[in-house]
Amino acid sequence: MDSRRRATLRIHRVAVFLILFVLLLAGSAFADSQVTMQFLGHGGTDKNPVYPWYFQVNSVPTTLICDTFNNLNVKGETWQANVTNILNGPTEGLFKGNTLIDYKAAAIIFSDILFHGANASDANWAIWALFTPSAKDNKHFNADALALYNAALALANKLPKSFFNNYVIYTPIPGTQSCKTCGLPQEFIGYNPVPEPGTLLLFGTGLLALAGAIRKKLARP
Repeated sequence: MDSRRRATLRIHRVAVFLILFVLLLAGSAFADSQVTMQFLGHGGTDKNPVYPWYFQVNSVPTTLICDTFNNLNVKGETWQANVTNILNGPTEGLFKGNTLIDYKAAAIIFSDILFHGANASDANWAIWALFTPSAKDNKHFNADALALYNAALALANKLPKSFFNNYVIYTPIPGTQSCKTCGLPQEFIGYNPVPEPGTLLLFGTGLLALAGAIRKKLARP
């Protein structure tokens, strides 16, 4: 086998490998998953623990926001959690039932922190109030938190589903927590941007085209 033919075969192998990798990425990026979480601490103060909430998720440093007002986390505690798109909250989250609008509103409020500079304390209390109405009675639930709360609910059913693609919930799995006397941990919301399927497809097509171009170049006398 001459050097040109060997080089062509190597190009084919690399292209096939990369395409398979892209397809694997496309599948894993949108599939639900299960992760190991370790709670590291939070922002705010001891009397007002709010976003950001710091974790190691599968050993990767991750910042999330809490949506569960009454449950408790202990620093250093670990547990297993199911990860799914936030629109699945009514069936797979801690707050099961007719709460889709609440999960949507929570994503909107979180986006106000991430992209619009919303106050972290106001936003976290607004999210807690969505799922636990008694949170409104807390002194930290102020006029700004109420404004975020009302605005998010007003927008929740007006935004397209695509707006919520990158927002996921981390729902604790009962019985997996390392602290057996602490009760069920809280549920958290994260922002997890992933490539759109169309982008992944274009990337794979580009790899094929590149491999073909290189093959033609090698085939020239």
